[in-house]
Amino acid sequence: MNKIELQNFIFSSNATRRKLLEYESELSKKYNVQVFRNHSFELVEHTISAYLDYAGIGVNFEYSGYDDSFSFSEVDISADAIIVWVDAKRYNTDNFSGFLKGRLEQLRAMYSKSILLVPYGCDYKSEDNSIVVFSLDDIKNELGDKFTDERVASVTGTSLSNVAMLKISKELGLRYIPAILKPSLKAVVVDFDNTLYKGVLGEDGIDGLEITEGHKKLQQHLKELSKKGIFLCAASKNEAEDVEKLLEKRSDFELKREDFTKMCVSWQAKSDSIKEISEYLNIGIDSILMIDDNIGEVNALAFAYPELKLIHAKDDANETCEVLDNYPGLLLLNTTAESSIRKDDVIANEKRRLLKSSVENKEDYIRSLQIKLTYDFDNKEKLKRISELANKTNQFIFNYKRYSQQEIENIYASDDYMIVSISLQDCLSDSGLIAVCVGKKTDDYISLEECFMSCRALGRGIDDVIIMGAIKLLTERLGVQKVKVLFKEGERNTPAKNYIDSYLSEYVDDIKEFKYDFPKDLITIDIIERS
Repeated sequence: MNKIELQNFIFSSNATRRKLLEYESELSKKYNVQVFRNHSFELVEHTISAYLDYAGIGVNFEYSGYDDSFSFSEVDISADAIIVWVDAKRYNTDNFSGFLKGRLEQLRAMYSKSILLVPYGCDYKSEDNSIVVFSLDDIKNELGDKFTDERVASVTGTSLSNVAMLKISKELGLRYIPAILKPSLKAVVVDFDNTLYKGVLGEDGIDGLEITEGHKKLQQHLKELSKKGIFLCAASKNEAEDVEKLLEKRSDFELKREDFTKMCVSWQAKSDSIKEISEYLNIGIDSILMIDDNIGEVNALAFAYPELKLIHAKDDANETCEVLDNYPGLLLLNTTAESSIRKDDVIANEKRRLLKSSVENKEDYIRSLQIKLTYDFDNKEKLKRISELANKTNQFIFNYKRYSQQEIENIYASDDYMIVSISLQDCLSDSGLIAVCVGKKTDDYISLEECFMSCRALGRGIDDVIIMGAIKLLTERLGVQKVKVLFKEGERNTPAKNYIDSYLSEYVDDIKEFKYDFPKDLITIDIIERS
């Protein structure tokens, strides 16, 4: 099945347990997920393949033995993630939360990647932000008495009912497992006609469009994603003036002009609009989700950009909203204050482009921006944001480390490592944290283990200063002069590869003396030290 056929199979046909059991995955299993459990997880695995295929993730599940003590004696540190699947009702204790907290602390001491906890029979709140908790409360409230089935527990290995396990399988396959294994999406692009409302603007007019409760719900969901830092854009074949009037005149239209970061409203091909949006946001097309009701347009986009994520909008907007609500890559587990400034920063990029065209040379352009770079060393308060950026950056990343929060905390605690986070500010916007370099001192040199930079920072004429300056400061603070750069070429990090070729090729997998001087009288450099 292609993605649209899978969408219909999952959401339109209300796939039964039997159909899900019969579904055969078409993906190779590139990810290993280890499951520690004290009740059966197999019913989830048997029905999860279609959901994981829709997410584009092939998973091999490795099981521990049934263990109420959760000793974690068989931890596979090479696993891509660990699921802790625990039935709290099997314990006779007044302090189960304390017991579970202790077990998770032991696991975290052994394993630094993503941990997903699925507690059944208790309401557990983790104090460790690096551990993701999937609460079953919503499913329990929805199913009521049908949430459990003690009659078959001796056969299935769990008192959770078959219908509950189906819903858990869907949540894990579409939302939680993709969220802990892959970077989140960065933009949602929507069509207008018969997607955000029922009708055709050019034919029915502004007042002739029907906005159903389902369409209102869909628009509200899109608005919430925009507030969380997902770019909301439009690609619609309409007259731009008509769309602007619609957004201004219809008071029952939940979305407003300010909710959209970029609008491509014209009669050009949708593929051209997607390309324009991708370039405007400076993100890869594989980070974009497009929602369109026209199956011809959807198929044309799938052909033009196989990496583009697509939702075929339905006549019933409630179904479209359900697909969006469950779409892989849109469950944002960690959001920081900086997530909300991305839209303003991208809009400011358009002003930078206009400013660049009005000056005679690169140096005058850079000076006109009044740029300030702040290099911050080993800042504990930024570790969460550093992990978030490491797992969102696709284009400018050297070594694909994809640090979990625990991994970056371990690096922070090590005397052999130093983390420098770089923040960027100019006269048009405060971009916040935009880049990170991680250096490890080995003998008389530092190994640049990882370097990644947000696409929002690229193209201001100081790409060389941001990274080369960070490496220079790392060598000074670690008391060495030589550098070795670790680099792994991937499918999407061409900008990083180009940077390496331009500035750092001689240091890749080779140890050499590093030389660099900051440009004078061009930008402001601020350095924050910590003892």
